[in-house]
Amino acid sequence: MSQVIRVVVADDEPSYRKALEKTLGLMTECEVIAVCKDGQEALDACLADPPDVLLTDINMPRLSGIELTRRLLKQEKGVAVVILTIKEDDDTVYEAFRAGALGYLLKTSTPQDVVESIRLAERGEAKITPRIATKVLEDFRRVKEEEEVDDSELYVLSDREQEILDLVAQGLRNKEIATKLSIAEKTVKNHVSNILKALQVNSRTEAAMKAVKSRLVEKG
Repeated sequence: MSQVIRVVVADDEPSYRKALEKTLGLMTECEVIAVCKDGQEALDACLADPPDVLLTDINMPRLSGIELTRRLLKQEKGVAVVILTIKEDDDTVYEAFRAGALGYLLKTSTPQDVVESIRLAERGEAKITPRIATKVLEDFRRVKEEEEVDDSELYVLSDREQEILDLVAQGLRNKEIATKLSIAEKTVKNHVSNILKALQVNSRTEAAMKAVKSRLVEKG
């Protein structure tokens, strides 16, 4: 029997909260342990009983979804955060990833996309709305070849970690990387954790962006 994914939902719209709770209730492997109406309530719930996944909006009373993510992950790094919002401007997207969000979906996403994002997040993998993914890729392309890299930023990665970082930057998931390199998926997950620590980032997406900017990987 597969492990139950424990989820906290945070959204300030009552009707949308109810719809999310109903959708997630259809997942046999999912247990919604708290449904919160604002960021502070969600933070308190997550710290009192850490979930596997936090599914949160951005614009909420008392504490925004981004600040919620930032504060939560400082104390509970094991929680995977998925943003579900209407906001898609560049600054908000990048701020969310810098705060440590693993996935970023727009509220126009289908229920199937939301469910998949939770399954992926629980495994440490990202689900990003195609429109948001395009923004991230465009940012990669804007990195100028002549941009100088701070020599004080030296990242020490093993050959295997470098190999995995290259594949992460290409958008491959842990399972795909494991298959490609003929190693266990758990081994890939451990390497990714080490890479995040070495690059001093909180998410795979931020690691890929930093790797391109620092020329640790080649731009596609």
